Amino acid sequence: MKFLKFNFLKAKKGLSGAACLAVILVFVIVTLSWSSTRFTRISVCQTCHETFVDFDEYKPIGEVSESIEDFRPVKEFKPAAFDVTVGCAECHAFPYEEYRDSAHYDNDLDVRPGCVGCHEPHSVREILSWKFFYLNTGSLGESPFHAISNSLRDIPAWEELRIELAARVRKQMLEDDSAKCRVCHKTEGEWFGDIKRHRIMLEKGNRTCIECHYNLVHEDVEWEKHKEQL
Repeated sequence: MKFLKFNFLKAKKGLSGAACLAVILVFVIVTLSWSSTRFTRISVCQTCHETFVDFDEYKPIGEVSESIEDFRPVKEFKPAAFDVTVGCAECHAFPYEEYRDSAHYDNDLDVRPGCVGCHEPHSVREILSWKFFYLNTGSLGESPFHAISNSLRDIPAWEELRIELAARVRKQMLEDDSAKCRVCHKTEGEWFGDIKRHRIMLEKGNRTCIECHYNLVHEDVEWEKHKEQL
């Protein structure tokens, strides 16, 4: 009798383990199959909470370029499978309000790059790790996600945080030779060569857009004294 009971419990554990494995497998398959579209829809944000900014107000717009002399994008933005390209304004409220006052948001060219037109989108892994699994040398629970959310309620905290974020973005743009700028601002156009500093840049080949063109969209952040971070 004990032998039968042991076998029954053993079989029950085996079934429970198999069921858990099946659930995990289904979750992975569903995530992979949805990844190319699910994380580029605002509904992914609304799964857990209300959204306060209409994504249509800041999503990228603009027809694909037909000439090197226009300022339309040469290609459509195609995010990687696990990039989250929606909901930026929900967490980055202050930068969003600054963006709304810039020519990159409102111009007579009917072109708007959106947040992801200039910035690298966060991945699903980053968001989950920052929100739920982040550990640092300080106390548990402190993460980039909490730093952002705290700064929304504390202007001095945001002014301090923006310096770090600006340095990070500028470093990325230096590394990729301002690739995202060049999607709309084509260096092959005649307009580009008409500007003396641009001609010098092309001749010497040791400069990139972001080194001169910064503080265009968001509030000013000095660069010189923070270059050691780059």
